[in-house]
Amino acid sequence: MFDSPIEPCPVCGQLVLLDQTQVECAHEHGCPAGTPCPLQNYFTGIDFRVAVDKEALRDKGY
Repeated sequence: MFDSPIEPCPVCGQLVLLDQTQVECAHEHGCPAGTPCPLQNYFTGIDFRVAVDKEALRDKGY
């Protein structure tokens, strides 16, 4: 079993899973486009549905 990190969001008032991108979270919780996200630095930032060059990930420290 994998436990995803969670954090309470002051914008939507719910607990959000941080093992996704901020865009996915915003869509899931109905945040309007352009809403500043106070949890932005906690998300993975990697969309695993899209093929990414390994070197690009290495440059990010992954």
